[in-house]
Order: sequence, then structure tokens, then C-alpha cells
Amino acid sequence: MPMATTDDVLDEHLGMIDRGTAEKIAESKLVAEAFKTSQTAADKPIAITVDQLISQKVRVESLVDIEEEVYRVYNKKQVNISGADIYLRIFVLGTQGENARVILFKDKADLASSIPIERGDRILASKFVVKRGYNGLELASIDRSTIERIRRSDTGMIRFDAIDGLGEVDVIGRITSIGQVKHSIFAISNDNDSCTFTMTDGFDDLKVTVLGNAVREIAQAHPGEIVKVEFAQVRKGNGKTELYVNESSRILVSETLRDRLR
Repeated sequence: MPMATTDDVLDEHLGMIDRGTAEKIAESKLVAEAFKTSQTAADKPIAITVDQLISQKVRVESLVDIEEEVYRVYNKKQVNISGADIYLRIFVLGTQGENARVILFKDKADLASSIPIERGDRILASKFVVKRGYNGLELASIDRSTIERIRRSDTGMIRFDAIDGLGEVDVIGRITSIGQVKHSIFAISNDNDSCTFTMTDGFDDLKVTVLGNAVREIAQAHPGEIVKVEFAQVRKGNGKTELYVNESSRILVSETLRDRLR
């Protein structure tokens, strides 16, 4: 089956949607195809590298193992595939410049929180299937897929007064309060929800504004729990520093982070 491209989707909708929306629809179609066709694979996996995926030197539909460093993890999100709502999570192996996506379907999507998997961890992903994605080859989980953390990272700032300048940061702290979730009256999904919460490093407090599917993660948390935000955007104004978390960021609530606090 040929890949659904952004131009294909634009043609299908007769130009009545913008290119950004068309890209998201094309991406969803590829994810759905990966889910439907990744449940049958060979019995014995072969070991591969991110470089082989980037250079497309591994066959599509191959069953593989890969040991690599995690560059980033995205929040779990809900998608509709063939009329059924399922959860999936995407994480990226490699570096900022050279990387490959991994898609975790259904119960496998929770592995990133239960292990947990963080940016900078070195992991072994076993029995994944090679798929052709939107930007090249990627990996999709099947029922037999497993993930093992080989080395734990120590990413995440634990002193809020060390946040200097703008850009993106990883920060760890203790939740002190969580605001109500706000639903947009124009939204057709929970991806447009928003809320705020406050975290502390034991000395200073930090306000965090959360948008999109990241809201689900913080809405299920409680004051006193330990949270890590990855790839949060730093905003400064009126002498205050705040963080913004969106679909490009990640929220992890886990007691395994407590030993990293000062």
C-alpha cells in the first residue's frame, strides 16, 4: 500500500484544509497502517542500529532488536484506528541530528511511565517491527515487544534558580498544587485541554502551564508526587520564570525520581 503523503491528503480534501492539518492526517494514516500490519512478524529478531534505520539498510517488516540512547519521549495520546480508540506513545532513539522513531501501541504505551524511560536513558528494545513511516523507517511494537533499561540517565535540573535564559529545559520537582482542567468550547478532542500546576525544588516554586495531551498526565497526579518535565519551554516576564509544556514536551510523574531531589 503506498504511503499517504501530505499532498495526497490535500487532494483528498479538495484543498479545504491547511497543510499543517493535512500533515497530521497523513501521519495518523501511517500510524494506523503500522498498527494493523505489525502484529505478524518473524520469530527471531535481528540486531540493528539507528544508522541502519536512517540509511534504510534494513528491510521493512523485519523483526528487530535495538540498543540505543533515548533522545526524547512524547506523552501518551489517544487515536482512533478502524473505529476503535487506542493509546499510543512515540519516543525517539539516537541524537537530535540522527534519530529514529519508535511507536508503542496499546498497553506497551505505558512502558515509558512504568519503567520509566527518560531522556538520556540507554535502553534495549526487543522484538519490534520495522515500518515505513512519514520521514523514513521507524519501529512499531507488537504483543511480544519488550523494553529494558540498560543505563539510567540523570537528566533534569533540580534547582529552579539555575534556569537561565530561554529555550527548552528538563526540570524535576515536587508538585504542590494542580489547577482545574480547562476545556476549549471549540475543541473536538482533549488535545486542546489546558491546566496549570506548581512545583517546588524545596526552596523556590515554579508555575507550569500544560497544553494538549500532556494535560492527561498531570491531571491524574496529586500534590506531593514527584514530576519531571522534559523539553519544557522557558518563559520569562515580570521578573518571574515559568514553564510551558505542549505536545513537543513530556510529563513524567514517578516516585523513582525522588532520589534525585536535593
